[in-house]
Formats: sequence, structure tokens, C-alpha cells
Amino acid sequence: MEIRSKGYDYFDVERNLQIAVDDGKVIRVISYAMSSDVENTLDKIISRILEKYNRQDLKGLVYTCTKELAINGTKANLKRLFFIENDLDITNEEDYIKGMNLYKDVMKEEITLQYGTKAKQQGLFVKISFVYNDDSLKIEVTNNTGITKQEENRLREKLKKTMKYDDLMQYYLDNADDSEGSGMGIALIIILLKGEHIDPNLFRMCINENLTTARIEIPMAGSFISKRHTDLYEKNKKV
Repeated sequence: MEIRSKGYDYFDVERNLQIAVDDGKVIRVISYAMSSDVENTLDKIISRILEKYNRQDLKGLVYTCTKELAINGTKANLKRLFFIENDLDITNEEDYIKGMNLYKDVMKEEITLQYGTKAKQQGLFVKISFVYNDDSLKIEVTNNTGITKQEENRLREKLKKTMKYDDLMQYYLDNADDSEGSGMGIALIIILLKGEHIDPNLFRMCINENLTTARIEIPMAGSFISKRHTDLYEKNKKV
């Protein structure tokens, strides 16, 4: 089942969503900018899936992580548009620093929605996918812009750094002067996973030239085996 932000009927979504969850179908939401419309849709999807498996206790974790990843994907797309419109080369370090300072100053909520319309016109989207069964809920958030090598290095460094923290406030205090931003979204996800005794390594990033995908696997039963371990097992079988 695929849901696109804007242009759909509320009652159709409600009815079709329940049918999709009952059948265990993959559910995808296509978004161009974060809005209350998108947030409400994500809330409904997550609630229905967790209710099916009697794991409502995971609602806060799953919703917060999904929203943070969707916001990150949206920001990445909108940042690309912003750099293009301001004639800045995102691969040039000097332009990048200049662009990020401008971007943080002007990218308020009302401007974000305007850029969401532009993103749709340019075919830039964020796809949020939910794959689920008795054992696990897998959330994948993909945006169709790649990232520069410098951005990837910064992202990997943030992931590595946040693994050392169990307290969000301490992370903020230690990294508040980060010129790229304090990476609070990533830190929040990792710390929330740790708080639920879920291996933070189940949060993964996959990056290539034109797509950036963030994946979180949430165990819902003791029989859960992560995709990472499954892939390693299959790889070792072929050796």
C-alpha cells in the first residue's frame, strides 16, 4: 500500500490502511515536506501495526525514530534545492559552509513547506516504508538525493560519536558548538534504542550516488534475527 502526502481521501486511507495491516502488506508513505498531515498518517500506520502484534509499548520509540528519519530525509532534499537556487556548489567546502549558514537562518517552517512544493516539482521525495511480521518491524526512510563525501564522513563520525552516549542532554552539552548542527536527531534515535535495550547497531545507513536510506529494525519477539546477520549468514554460505 502506498500513501502520498496530499490529494487522498481520509476515509479511504483509514479503510485501506486497516486492510493492508491485516494482510501484512508493506506500507509506504511518499512525502515532500514534513507537515501535520504526514505526521498524523505516520501515527496511524504505526499504531495499527503495533496494535496488531500487541506491542503498543513501542509506540513512542517507533514514532519518534520514524519522524526524525523523515525530517532528516526532507532536510537533505530541501538543502539540495536551496544550494542550487543560491548558485552554491555543495561539493565545495567554502560554498558548503556559506550555504549551511544561510540555510539554517532562513529554513523556517513556512519556508520548508514552500520548498516542499518545489521538491515535488523537481521529483525529490522521501519514501517511508514499513515492513513487519511477528518478529520485527523494519522502518526504511529513503530520500532520492545522494550526499557528498564530506557529508558522509560527517554523518559516519556522528554515528560513531553518539554510540558512546546514553544521555541526550550530555550529548547536547558536549556537542552544542558543532558547526554542522548538533546531530540531535541521530543521537535521539540511538539513545532511545539503548533505553529500550535494543542494539543501536540495528540503526543503519546505506548511501549511494542518488539515494540515501536509513533503516531501523525493531525486534518484537525473541526469535528476531536482523537483516545484517541474515546477510552475513548468506554471504558466509557462499564462501
